[in-house]
This record gives sequence, C-alpha cells and structure tokens, in this order.
Amino acid sequence: MKNWKKQIALAVTAGLLTVMGAATAFAASKTRLDTVTDLYWGDDGTTANWEKIDDAYQYEVRLYCNESQVESIKTKKDSFDMEKKMTKEGDYTFRVRALAKSNSKEFTDGYWSEDSEETYVSADFADMIKNGGSTSQLKNGGPGKKEDGSTAEEKEASIVRQAKWIQEDGSGRWWYQNADGSYPKGGWWQEPATGTWYFFDTQGYMQTGWIDWNGSRYYCTGSGAMAVGEYTIDGAAYRFDASGALQQ
Repeated sequence: MKNWKKQIALAVTAGLLTVMGAATAFAASKTRLDTVTDLYWGDDGTTANWEKIDDAYQYEVRLYCNESQVESIKTKKDSFDMEKKMTKEGDYTFRVRALAKSNSKEFTDGYWSEDSEETYVSADFADMIKNGGSTSQLKNGGPGKKEDGSTAEEKEASIVRQAKWIQEDGSGRWWYQNADGSYPKGGWWQEPATGTWYFFDTQGYMQTGWIDWNGSRYYCTGSGAMAVGEYTIDGAAYRFDASGALQQ
C-alpha cells in the first residue's frame, strides 16, 4: 500500500514539474516589448508625451511630484494630459512602460522608462486645479491671441513652465515665454540668461529692424538682438551707444 501511494506521489510531482517547465518555457519564448523612450512635456506644460512602441496594447504611466508617486494611469494613446492630477505644488516627472495584452502569447510587458524632465507647477495653479478649475481655454494662448473670456484669476494661476523662445506655427514669428507662463510685450525686454535686449510689439512678437522708442532710434538684428557699438546695416556703418541708441 505504501509503495502504491509513493508511486502516485511521484507521478503527481513529475506532472507538476512538467507543467511548470512548460509554463517557464512558454514565458521565455515571449518577446519583451521595447522600453519607451523620448519622454517630454508638451508646450502646455501638463501633457506627457512619449514614443509609440510597436505591438504595445496600451501604456502604464506613473506621475511623480517631488519624486513621490502621485498617480498611475493606463492609456492606449502615446500622450496623456496630467493637468487634473497636478494638485500639489512641485516638480513633476513621469515614466512609462509598454504593456502587452494580458493573454498575449507573443509579447510580455516592457521595462519602465527613465524619468522625464521636470515641469514645475505653482501653488496657484495647483489650487486652481484642486478647486475644479481648468486651463483648457488658456492652452492656445500666447501673443496675438484674442481674449478668451477666462478670468484674470485663472490667467494669474497659470502653470509655471520652463522659460523659452517659441516660434509660432504658420507665421514663423517668435515670442518668449517666461517661467511663469507670461510673455513680454509692448517694449524692451532683457533676456535673463544672456543680458541681451529684445523689443516686442503690443501683441508680444519679437521685432527686427529699426525701432523708434522714446525719442531715440534703435536697431534689432535678424536674431532680434539689439545692436550695440558699431554695426553695418545695408552697407552703411552706424554707431550705437551702450544703451543701444543710435549716435548721430
């Protein structure tokens, strides 16, 4: 009787090992999806974007604020607007991984990507979102745009983005977005990083060429930078003082 029971136990064990071995071999035969790369924040400062991965069924995205996880979402798109998740002040990053179908016989989930660059959210912006506000009307803003009916409070509580030059699609004109989301307009502005002066019209577009301002004449080069010292324009030599004013 004991030998009979022992034989049954050995047979069951062998069967289990066979099944486990087959499952391991099956898993090993699957192809791991590529690791997601090219993570970046959109111009609106809240939309996470990443590279599309071939054969991915969907993506898992984790949002972090000051290195602590805030949210984990799944989407079939290669971008996701995190605005409604940004209810705390701080530096936000995200990471992504490609997911296979749960019953896929060909693919398994990809590894997690590296962290994205940071985007900073101000306390005012976070409070606005927390209280049910939205920047949906503001995201198409910038110089030359008409008033959209959003309140002054909403405009003031905009997201803080990285300061940068932006070239407008279509017109090719340049404007500058400050770190708080605002932009210079209607006069002279000095770039913090370089100390170079630029002139912007009342709509916020950078100007080039001759500028008449407060009784003096100035010249902005093709890059928009204010001319200082000796400068040749259309074959003629001109001299500008340290303030950029043309000398007679």
